[in-house]
Order: sequence, then structure tokens, then C-alpha cells
Amino acid sequence: MLGGFFKSFKAQIQDFWLELVGSPAQFSLEQRIYNTFCLITLLAVTYNIPFNYAVGLYWSSFLSLFMVVVLSFAYYLSRFRNRHQVSFTVAAITVQVVFGVNYFFNAGINGPTLLLLALSYFPIIAVAPMRQGWAWSMLNLTLLAGLLCWEYFFPASISGHYATRERQFIDVASSYIMVFILVRVCTVSLVKSYNAARVASEQAAADLLVLNQEKNKLFSIISHDLRAPLANIQGYLQFLFQMDLPQDTRREVQAQLLRNTQNTLEMLTNLLSWSKNQMEGVSIAVSPLPLSSLLPPTVDLFRDIALGKGISLHSSLAPHLVVMADTDMVQLVVRNLINNAIKFTLPGGTVQVTATEEKGSCLLRVTDSGNGKPLQLSPDVFKLSGKITYGTSREKGVGLGLVLCREFVEAQQGKIWFELHPSSGVTFVVQLPLAAKALSVAEPSRPAAKI
Repeated sequence: MLGGFFKSFKAQIQDFWLELVGSPAQFSLEQRIYNTFCLITLLAVTYNIPFNYAVGLYWSSFLSLFMVVVLSFAYYLSRFRNRHQVSFTVAAITVQVVFGVNYFFNAGINGPTLLLLALSYFPIIAVAPMRQGWAWSMLNLTLLAGLLCWEYFFPASISGHYATRERQFIDVASSYIMVFILVRVCTVSLVKSYNAARVASEQAAADLLVLNQEKNKLFSIISHDLRAPLANIQGYLQFLFQMDLPQDTRREVQAQLLRNTQNTLEMLTNLLSWSKNQMEGVSIAVSPLPLSSLLPPTVDLFRDIALGKGISLHSSLAPHLVVMADTDMVQLVVRNLINNAIKFTLPGGTVQVTATEEKGSCLLRVTDSGNGKPLQLSPDVFKLSGKITYGTSREKGVGLGLVLCREFVEAQQGKIWFELHPSSGVTFVVQLPLAAKALSVAEPSRPAAKI
């Protein structure tokens, strides 16, 4: 219980801090680091106001108050007005000028101002544009040399000497502790920010590599695997047009032409759906769907195809089974699974489509009797490989249908897997949420969402 409270509290603190420095979607890494430095510096300088006043350094206390006002304005410009460069310039110049003036009112070389001046260089150089790095470095070094030379030649101009040695030791020690804490916090923040950016960059590079590989596979499918069946269809049509064939032979060629056309249309439909999803994302409109009325027309589309191959196609759907899903997606998934089952089943075999309720979910199964031999499948079957497969009647496929099935099922908060039969055949199982269960946690009248 206590652990959960601390986790919740920590998450709230992280969210609050993210709101203060700005989200990655709104600000660049340099801007977020700069905002972090602004906030940390504001805390440190605010602490200096009462401390300097307590040790009798009234001018230093006033200068700290002035710096808090300017830094607050600079933070406002960067975080809420998105004028990062103006904010950085104002803050950096103010810090250098204030420390330069404070040097004369805080015991000069005997005080902690030079230590603070060196500290101010750290955040400035960390977030300054690369082309300005040398300019800020030279400004800091020039200010340091000017202050030391001025005190060396005009020591009487330095005021704010400590009343006692104890106050000097307290001021210098507390300044060192503050510098130590600031360096520690700023460095950790800097390292974390850059590590997060590096991880995000590496992930983006990996995602880009995957996209390039999939693009190459897609071009392969378009250039070869889609072109070849179209060329076959053209050849069949020329053969029918040019040759005077017997009626039986002509009917056989026409049947083969129909199968090739259906196979090519299925491949083209999958190809277009997958390409659209890659470019636009998966557009999903979830609603309660009664499977007993949704699936029979889809199954009936394949009865003639199955009959033409000598395969028995049966369906058994539990009545009143309602799922929370997208109509078009469910139909595409079922079409692909039934088409695959017919494709890889020998004539005389069977394909069974069932839908049942199990453990609070709908399990949709497409089972085939296979080719008479034990089948070996890898989980990679749901990934785009571009590898050509052939059915029991030499139907060509590239596995794009199963890729779409996985993407569409997961988009509907479902799961898909397969179960191999010891002798022959396979069952593909699709798990979808039931409408009653989904509606209990979903918002009413949920609009279409893009994933």
C-alpha cells in the first residue's frame, strides 16, 4: 500500500516536472535542458537572497533578488512564449553582469563570486548554439581577467568585507555546497536528457531500417509476385482467343483463369490494404457486431471456391455472440484465414469456421485438414517476409494476408495465434473482446480512432 502511494507520488512529481520543463513534443532537447537549468538556477539564487542578507551582504542579497526577477522572465519567455534564443541571451548576459557587479560587493577575490562565475559558464556552454560557444567562453574569461586586474590595481574599490572570519567561512562553504549540488543536478539532468535522446534516435533508426526492409519487400511483391500472375492471366486469355479448343479443355482453362484471377485479386486487395495502413495508420471504428449475422455472408463467398477444389467448407457460430470490433477488419481477417485454409488443403479435405465464447472472450477458429502431412510453422508467419508460398493446387501467396490479420486483430485489442495438428492441418485462432465486456469499460458513442 505504501509502495503504491510512493509510486503514485513519484509519477505525479515527474508529470509536474515535465510540465515545467516542457514536453518533447513541444520543445527541442536543448530547450528542455535550458528550461531545466533556468529552474535549478532560480532555486539556488532564491536561496541566496535570505542567506546573503543574514551574513550582512545586503548588496549581494539585492543583486540576487534582481537576478531572480530576470531569470523568471527568461524562463517565461522560453517555456511559455517559445522564444528560446532571446531568453537564453537575456539570462546569460544578466548572470555574467550580476556576478561581475557582485564581485565588488562580496569581498572580491576573498569571496565566492569567482566560484559562482565559473559555475555560470557550465549551463551557458551546455545549451549555447555551437557557433556561439567561443564568444561566451571569451566573455567569461575576459570578465574574470578584468575583475582580477581591477582588484589588483584598485583594491579600495572592493567592499562587502566580512565582519568576522566565521561569516567568510560560512559564505564560501555554503557557496561551494550550492555549486556542488547544482553541478551534480545539472550533470545528471544533462546525461539523462542526452541518453533519452540517444535511445529515441536509435529506436527511430531501427524503425527506419524495418520500414526500408518492408519497402523493399513491397517493391518485390509489386514487381514480381503481382506481375507474374497478371502475365499468366494474359496468357490464358490469349490462349482462349487464338485456339479452337474442345469444350472440356476450354472449361478447364477457364476454371484455371478464374482461380488465378481470384488469387491475384486477393493479393492485390491485401497489398492495397497493407500499403494504406503503412502510410495512414490503421483507421478503426469499433462497434458491437453480432457474428451470427456478420460472418455467414463472408463464409458463403468461399463456398464455390472450396467446392471447385473439392473441399467441404462448414461454419458453426454460437448464437447471440456479439464482439466489440470493426466490421471491415473482421471480414478481412476471416476472408484471409478462410482463403489460406482452402489454399493449403488437399481436395477432399475440410475447412471449419467456428466462433465460441470462452473465458469472457470470443474465440474465432478457422481449421483446415491440411495437405496430409504434419505442418511446420514459425511465429514469423505473421511478419512480412516476401517469401513465396504455394498452395496444394499451386496457388501463389506471399504471406501478406497473415500480416494484415495480425495488424488488424491487434488494432482491435485482440490476439491471433495458430495451433498445429499432429497429423495434418492447422487452426488459426482469433481472440476478440466481447461487446458486453468492452462496453463496460468503453466510453459511450466512441468515435473512430486512428492508430
